[in-house]
Amino acid sequence: MISFLQRFFYSSSWVPNKRVNLPILSADEVDSLGLELANIFSGKGLKVLVNPKASESIKQGEQASRYLGSGMEYDESRDYQLGDEVRRINWRLMARTGKAYTKLFLEERQESWTILLDKRQSMRFGTRQFLKVQQAIRAMGFFSWQAEKLGLPVELICMDKQIKTSPAYQGKGSFRHLIAFANTACPPLNVKQESSLNDELIICQKKMQAGSRLILISDLHDLDDKTIELLAALQQKIMVKIVLVFDEAEKFLPAMSGLKLQAINGEEVINISTKQAANYEQWAEQYFNNLTTKLSSIGIKPLYLSTVNSLNILSLR
Repeated sequence: MISFLQRFFYSSSWVPNKRVNLPILSADEVDSLGLELANIFSGKGLKVLVNPKASESIKQGEQASRYLGSGMEYDESRDYQLGDEVRRINWRLMARTGKAYTKLFLEERQESWTILLDKRQSMRFGTRQFLKVQQAIRAMGFFSWQAEKLGLPVELICMDKQIKTSPAYQGKGSFRHLIAFANTACPPLNVKQESSLNDELIICQKKMQAGSRLILISDLHDLDDKTIELLAALQQKIMVKIVLVFDEAEKFLPAMSGLKLQAINGEEVINISTKQAANYEQWAEQYFNNLTTKLSSIGIKPLYLSTVNSLNILSLR
């Protein structure tokens, strides 16, 4: 969708070929991320937006355990056994059959999180502190840190040349494992075919259980009407949260004469005049406003995360 800046890097920006086969975040950057997150959550409780879908369904777990408690979802009845609570007797069934039965309920289970992380070519752009893909991994770390401290099961799906899905982690070590899974090198920029957001959302729609939570971290460069339909369908059974990562240059080109943009392939170079920069900014403002409007129409309020923002902005939502 931002076809102009997807094709071009600033001539002074990061050069991908210098970091081929290296982790996206260096060891020092990962350590700094841990310290930043520890500081963000230090001295305050973990406040997570309540998932309204969780109360509408049975929470997910590995075993379908039975529990004789109030407020749970009815599963079936079995023969009454000595010691069963009288208030759990299925009186209607007893009236029809003349035998006493006890109601069984499915136990509510923990909410599970799925993080969908975009590492495709359009995310490998940045003009200041971080590339979009680096900031996206940092944002993923923010949510995996939360999940670990809350003891929630979390699964990571990475989108680049192919879809890669991590095991589901829970509790101590989740953050470390998920950072390691996400922090592998991106495929070369000359890859012609990449995974599709729509295709992955279709898979999520089929496999994600009602009441769970999907956190999508992407620049949404390939969002279209089909994507909106898929997100709307997902919203019917799970909670969808979107972190839209962008670089400041995608909204405002620098006010400088002789600005040059170089194509990703390193071959094509164009010059940008001051007038062209102003026209671009008007177009960019409309583009991002349209994104917000489309997502808001299906009940999703995206959180915009710049490549220069502190991750503390994520704790405000």
